[in-house]
Amino acid sequence: MAHNGIDPSMEDDAIVQRARKNVDDFAPLYDRYALSMYRWMCRETGDAELAADLTAQVFVQALQRLHQYDPRRGATFRAWLFAIARNLLRDSWRRYKPGPLLAELVDQRPGPEELALHRTLMDDVRAALEALPERQRETIELRLAGLTHREIAEIQGTSENAVRMAQSRAMKTLRVLLHQGVKT
Repeated sequence: MAHNGIDPSMEDDAIVQRARKNVDDFAPLYDRYALSMYRWMCRETGDAELAADLTAQVFVQALQRLHQYDPRRGATFRAWLFAIARNLLRDSWRRYKPGPLLAELVDQRPGPEELALHRTLMDDVRAALEALPERQRETIELRLAGLTHREIAEIQGTSENAVRMAQSRAMKTLRVLLHQGVKT
C-alpha cells in the first residue's frame, strides 16, 4: 500500500530520509517490518500480548531515534530495528518471565492429537534452544526471524564468519539434543 506517495518498493534508506522530515512517511517501514517483528517477539516471549506491546515499543523507539540511524556505518535499517528490539526484549526479560507458546501461533484447524504432537515438538525445540549458549540461541532466533548473516553480525557486533560458525554449532547441538530427547 502506498503512503503519502511513497512507492512501496522504495529502499529503506530513502524512506528514512523522508521520515526524518515527515513522521507520516515512516508508515511504509512499519508496514514492511511490523509483522516479522511481531512474529519474532512472539517466538521470543511466548506471549502474544507482550509481543504486541514490545513490537509497538520498537517502532516508537525507532521513530524517536531515527536521527541516530546512519546507513553509512554499514547497518541496514532492518538490522538497526532488530537491534532496538533485542535491547527491548532484554529489558522485558528483567521484568517478565517468558510463558508458554500460545495456541494463537498454531493453526487451529488440526485435531487434538495433531495439536498435542505439535505442542510436544515445539516444547522440545524450545527446550533445545534454551539449552544452547546465549549467542548461538540468539543467532538461530534471528535467522528464524529472516535476518541475514550480515544483519545478525551487525546486531551482535561480530563478524559474519562468527555468525556462520555460531549458527553451524547451534544446528549441530540442536540436532543432538532433539535426537537424544531434551529434558523439558
